Amino acid sequence: MAALHRHPGIRTFLLVWVGQLVSLVGSGLTAFSLGVWIYQRTDSTTQYALVTFCAAAPPLVVLPLLGPLIDRWDRKRLLVACDLVGAAATAVVGLLAWLGSLSLAHACVIVAVTSSAAALQWPAYSATVTLLVPRDQLGRASGMTQFAFAVSQVIAPLLAGALITLVGLVGVTVLDFATFLFSTTLLLVAAIPPGAPATGEPHGYWRDLPFGWSYVFSHAGLAALLLMFAAVNFFCELAAVLFTPLVLNVSTPAALGTILAVGGIGMIGGGALLSVWGGPRRPALGAVIFSALSGAAVAAAGFTVSVPLLAAAVFVFFFCQPLQTGSSQVLWQRTVPAELQGRVFSVRATVAMSAVPLASLVAGPLADRLFEPAMAPGEPLAATLGPFLGVGPGRGIAVILVVAGALGLLSAAAAGLFRPLRQLDEAAAPPPTAAPACVQS
Repeated sequence: MAALHRHPGIRTFLLVWVGQLVSLVGSGLTAFSLGVWIYQRTDSTTQYALVTFCAAAPPLVVLPLLGPLIDRWDRKRLLVACDLVGAAATAVVGLLAWLGSLSLAHACVIVAVTSSAAALQWPAYSATVTLLVPRDQLGRASGMTQFAFAVSQVIAPLLAGALITLVGLVGVTVLDFATFLFSTTLLLVAAIPPGAPATGEPHGYWRDLPFGWSYVFSHAGLAALLLMFAAVNFFCELAAVLFTPLVLNVSTPAALGTILAVGGIGMIGGGALLSVWGGPRRPALGAVIFSALSGAAVAAAGFTVSVPLLAAAVFVFFFCQPLQTGSSQVLWQRTVPAELQGRVFSVRATVAMSAVPLASLVAGPLADRLFEPAMAPGEPLAATLGPFLGVGPGRGIAVILVVAGALGLLSAAAAGLFRPLRQLDEAAAPPPTAAPACVQS
């Protein structure tokens, strides 16, 4: 490992990684605080959900349009530009809050801009890691990336909950702005390669626009992997949207906080394990197994009203998240040529992320209009499933979790039976002695 740290690309990766970790925590502070501010001002779940939708939907439009440019633009400048857009948006939030002019419309526009910049930064960052890190160490690099995300998911809400009462939204945005400046400074001093040289005949933007789609769906294994994650993401997002009301129907907000904290510990543990371990030797199989375990954990949560058992299911679910995502990341980074990764990874992100707003839109109506009434005492579905899941408030949501988890598990199992997906393990296997993959700028 000491020799690995002396690799120039690894040193650059660690420098960028530290900046991204700090920036992710800062962005989480503002996102949490802004959500609290919106809900306190509007007292409306619908308006709060509108802002969430404004954060989820714009990247689905931006990524397919800008993906071809990631392979053309200087990677370092692109990463810096995304950070600067995020910093500017944070400054606008702080300024409007300080002036007392911040509104729901402002919040919707700002989160749309910041989420689009963050979405564009992700494929650029992922493609850059491929150039910096030796092929046989991509699993550990992916683990560190997942670990950074997990830490931000746990620490940011805890810090924001305390900071918003001490310094308010304005103070939180000042801290977030400082984290962006820190991340940008590290990016500027890092020796990041501009990108892999293009091969073959140069194409124009309009010819490159559908390239990522045609590349993915002309490779059956990659297409199966992507569709598996889209399906699992959809079913898991259904559970994520409905988990809070599920718990609050059987326990207290304090219990919910405890359960989510246990989940955060699981996510950090999974990321830390992947960072040290480097992931399974057969990452395609690993992605399938950890996705199936995630589905099983979602289904298990629907069968219990016990807080300790719910916490255990949530721990398993979040523990598997970095491992399944990291295994998938390694496959894409090892299989797709570096000069194509900007276009391909933008398509990958678009398809995977499209499940989130869709699940958010259908989860509420499924619960409120269909399954919750059907699981009320005396209803036919309650008579059938009641002996296993119970009846009354929250049990309709439990049915959704069981079905969603089972379908997620079946989606992973079906993908695992698909031969081209399993063959990705052979295509992605690193050589016995991996040569450095860093391209010095």
